[in-house]
Amino acid sequence: MTSRSDSLSITFQEARGLLFEGTTQLILVHGAMDRAKSFSRMTRSLVDFGFDTKSYDRRGYEESALVDPYSQQNPPTIEDHILDLASVIGEQKSLIFGHSLGGTIALLLSARNISPIAGIVTFESPLPWMEFWRRSGAYGIDPDKPLDLDFCEEFAEIFMKRMLGEERWMRLPPSTRKKRRLEGSVLVAEMASMSHLTPPLDPSLIKVPTIIGCGINAPSRHKEATAYLASNIAGAKAVEIADTDHGVHLTNPTAAVDLIKGLWQFTKD
Repeated sequence: MTSRSDSLSITFQEARGLLFEGTTQLILVHGAMDRAKSFSRMTRSLVDFGFDTKSYDRRGYEESALVDPYSQQNPPTIEDHILDLASVIGEQKSLIFGHSLGGTIALLLSARNISPIAGIVTFESPLPWMEFWRRSGAYGIDPDKPLDLDFCEEFAEIFMKRMLGEERWMRLPPSTRKKRRLEGSVLVAEMASMSHLTPPLDPSLIKVPTIIGCGINAPSRHKEATAYLASNIAGAKAVEIADTDHGVHLTNPTAAVDLIKGLWQFTKD
């Protein structure tokens, strides 16, 4: 079932299985330049296991796209995405799986302690305000630079080519490539607002069971981020996954589901 709430497109799939102590709500949060349907390879297993599963197109993406990307409206920042996640969670205690930037958003929300979060799994979530991340030169955006729409479209294309490879990017239909380029203003805004995050994330404020996932062959910045979070969130577990790239929910969905099942068990221990 898909619904809309405050300009967000939210997909809900009811549990078919039953956990030992009833049903648990699970929220899936996608990363930059992604969409809720990319979790489709995971959701069948999750609902069969016993999770009521919610996924949503983050503000500015796919069915939650801006009304007019070329207007002068301000594209959403990390603050907007944090509040959107809080609204999707609502009042029901929930587990969160955040892929990439989706995990960063979940961690930032959890540190505020304003939503009923039972536990978090992140996978290769960026920490662009950290010095080790800045040294890598990955997607640094000056938050004071005026928004240039041509630059935003070019930046979105560069980002997608890094994620997919140029050959796969060029195989996408022209209409799809155009849609992705139009999401560039959202990408730039969320990257800029996160590059100089004030205040930055204080991991010690996160008090829920947390699993930090990372690929064995991930870039050094992701490995450093994994180690930093696991060391500074009380009781957090770091898990390395083989046979995947950054898009674990697409290339190794079984491993991603296992992380979530591990989190559920973690909350019971």
